[in-house]
Amino acid sequence: MKLSRLLVGLISLLWVLVFIATLLIVINSTQDYLERAMESHAQDAATSLGLSITHSAKVKDVGTIDTMANAIFDRGYYREILVKGTKGNVIVEKKVDQAVKGVPQWFIDYLPLATPRMSATVMDGWRQVAVVEVVSHSGHAYAELWRVSARSFWVLLVVGIASLIVVLVVLRLALKPLDAMEQQAIDISKRKFTILDKLPWARELHRVTIALNSMCLSVERMLTEQTELAENMRRKAYVDGVTGLMNRNDFNERLNHLIGAPTKFAAGVIAIVRIRGFVGYNQRNGRAEGDALLKRVAELLKGMFPPNDRTLLARLDGPEFAVVVPDVLEADVPKLGEQLISGLTEIEEVPRTDDSVMPHGGLVYYRYHEGASFGKLMAAAGAALEVAQARGIPAWHLHEGVSEKESAAALTAQITAMFKGGLPRDRVQVQSQPVRACQPPESAWHYRSEACVRIVAEDGSLIRAGLFIAVAKRLGVLVDLDRAVIEKVFENIRTKGPVLGGATAVNLSREALLDKTFVDWLVGQLTAQPAVAKYIVVELAEYSLINNIATVQQAFERFREAGAQCSIDRFGQSTASVGYLRSLPVDYIKIDGAYTRGIAEASDRQFFVQALVGIAHGLGIKVITEYIESEQEFETVKRLMVDGAQGYYIGRPE
Repeated sequence: MKLSRLLVGLISLLWVLVFIATLLIVINSTQDYLERAMESHAQDAATSLGLSITHSAKVKDVGTIDTMANAIFDRGYYREILVKGTKGNVIVEKKVDQAVKGVPQWFIDYLPLATPRMSATVMDGWRQVAVVEVVSHSGHAYAELWRVSARSFWVLLVVGIASLIVVLVVLRLALKPLDAMEQQAIDISKRKFTILDKLPWARELHRVTIALNSMCLSVERMLTEQTELAENMRRKAYVDGVTGLMNRNDFNERLNHLIGAPTKFAAGVIAIVRIRGFVGYNQRNGRAEGDALLKRVAELLKGMFPPNDRTLLARLDGPEFAVVVPDVLEADVPKLGEQLISGLTEIEEVPRTDDSVMPHGGLVYYRYHEGASFGKLMAAAGAALEVAQARGIPAWHLHEGVSEKESAAALTAQITAMFKGGLPRDRVQVQSQPVRACQPPESAWHYRSEACVRIVAEDGSLIRAGLFIAVAKRLGVLVDLDRAVIEKVFENIRTKGPVLGGATAVNLSREALLDKTFVDWLVGQLTAQPAVAKYIVVELAEYSLINNIATVQQAFERFREAGAQCSIDRFGQSTASVGYLRSLPVDYIKIDGAYTRGIAEASDRQFFVQALVGIAHGLGIKVITEYIESEQEFETVKRLMVDGAQGYYIGRPE
């Protein structure tokens, strides 16, 4: 209940109690006064009549006594006048049973007025000869009591209502800032830091508002400083200072991670681009022009591979750049090589000489297999680069012999035929990889597993997502694939209950989140099945939301309103600032495995993860680490206050 309503209700109750108490006091006081007045009135009449009879000297004259009694009784103020002898015999009796007029009977029954019988002695000399008894009539008293009660009721009611209205208006004006203060507190929990410009006039609320504004500014400043610190630290450790691309250190860690993560990088192209003649260009034109050339190469590469893609772009050393493009079919490699070199022709110096600037590219196609290593792949790409450079013109070359072409081509053909014919729902299989809580109490941990999609091949084996995502993307059926996975997950939760007793994360593609029809469909499914929706975590890779933050924000808000939770997967993979977290309604972030694989021995990555955890917790977001492969790594992330962990040490997909 709102404080304003509580106060209004309390004041109204007190007003009613005061109204009733005041009215009862007025009525009871008037009642007592009238009873005493009737008593005095009856006594005065009895005394007066007794003295009149005594002084008339006609004590034995009944007619005279009757006339005297009539003179008093006929006024209508008395219910009974009785003159009795000393032996109890009635000499004169006057009595009336006249009803009280103009007063409700319920009022008379509820407030009875006592009418005492008052008496006086009639003397004959020194001898008592009679007794006069008088009882006042209560009709006039009831009429007066009714009049006073009614007038008091209406006066108190009008004054009370008027005062109550005044109090309520003043109270509403005084408490009106509480709504704004409440909204400010809600905004802080939503990572919005609004300042109340209009301060309330009530001193206490005025001080509280100033304190809230100060707290809001302090929290915003603290989060901004933490974000900038983490960004500066990441930039120094992982970003090339000239081009803004990732540096060799970051590239090596990420590619090493991808080679060991078949679900993330089952196939793709690794290319090394070298700008021949850069040393001479730098000497002829100066370092500033040389840096400008490197920046231009970086801009051209970014234009070829948008930042919201999974492509990795890095500057290695000097004029050497690296490009990793996941989910590319081997048949598309020549097209990519031509795109790479033609996109850099702008920097070529003409006429061509031995020292002129020109681009060359060495490419290697990678498909996941046992024994693959970072060193072998980079050596193969380097060998291909040497072949391209030997041609003396801008060129690219693909290294042969790394992938098993025949089996790979057969598998690609099988997947392509499957998607073109319409993917049967029974060929889609969802496995679950557990997520374990790192901080107590573990019972409060909601996120319990991640859904891993597999496709059943013709021979019954399971095809990993990395092997068929490229085909689905090329054929434009990623949205249909996401829909099939969600239907499977919903069906499993609905029929078998929540996986591992908690929520399951479902990864969606960028294409699905940008498809309004798909978002409407998913919101409809969540709304129609609230018992399932509360166990769903909608997860989106970070590279998919860059440049689409507004659209993703709107979709996430709708998912959360429908009962699901939201998460960002592979967080830290892009070079975007972590500050965008403040504008996204997310419940979890999952730090990219490049930062967590082997984290127990990497102090710089521990520091970076700890900084991210501090920022996320300050925004009310829980943090999960993936690719935790050993107990030592698990204990490390626990010490860094990470909320949950995922990896083969925790459990394999099953």
